[in-house]
Amino acid sequence: MQKERAAVSNMPRGSGYSLLMKLLRVSRGLFPASVRARVRILLFRWLDLTWELPSGLHLRVASYGDWIIYNEIFVRGEYDQANSIAVGSAADNDSPLHIVDLGANVGFFTLHAVDRLRQRGRASEEFMITAVEGNERCIKEFQARVFAENGLSRSVRLIHGLVGERTGVATFYDNTLFNEGGRSGVRVPYVDLSSLFASSPHIDLLKCDIEGAELLFIENYTDVLRKVRVAVFELHDDKCDTQQCRSLLSKLGFTHQAVLRPGSPCSIYCAWR
Repeated sequence: MQKERAAVSNMPRGSGYSLLMKLLRVSRGLFPASVRARVRILLFRWLDLTWELPSGLHLRVASYGDWIIYNEIFVRGEYDQANSIAVGSAADNDSPLHIVDLGANVGFFTLHAVDRLRQRGRASEEFMITAVEGNERCIKEFQARVFAENGLSRSVRLIHGLVGERTGVATFYDNTLFNEGGRSGVRVPYVDLSSLFASSPHIDLLKCDIEGAELLFIENYTDVLRKVRVAVFELHDDKCDTQQCRSLLSKLGFTHQAVLRPGSPCSIYCAWR
């Protein structure tokens, strides 16, 4: 993937390039969005984009959505600071480092965390990652990429379910609890995080990207958050009260805060003790 980016950046920017871009823009406008989406899917399948990370892990980018997340995590390094703070604060801890990935999607954050830990010299038995994801399609992709393609089943566990309420079932619309655009949804149970982490004395790093349900999670799981040393959230100010999220985290003892990616409606916010 780095080679593809280098190839694009090194393309000549003369009149021929400008003409090509104009032709592509005109051609794009000739086709409806549904056709363009289908062509994009076929192109990513044909390209079969894969890459080997410095630690030996393998990445696969299978869609435009994957490409966006790949760039956010691996190129822009939006979670690097949170990861560094968590690993640094746990340097003197003899117990395995524990990372929680809420809203795990297809596993890019998990793979990035493992890659960083391996580069710091941590063996597989020196860390544990718990990933939670509500989308069944993403669950299957996570299993393929993290377990089948990278053999991480001993140090990563995956839970299928929603995050927010402590119990019950909700209608899940692709990747959110909010019905945007009249989409059909599926019924998915909530995961009881208090029970899931009852035996965990601490959580070194918690990443939460649950598409607007972050306030619900913070309000319902103060017991879990009190175990967390570093928390990093994708906050959605169009779907919940993100100022209240920050206030509650401060009250829970997260005395340090940083905005890792400013913006609206989504920003990345890190809080640590």
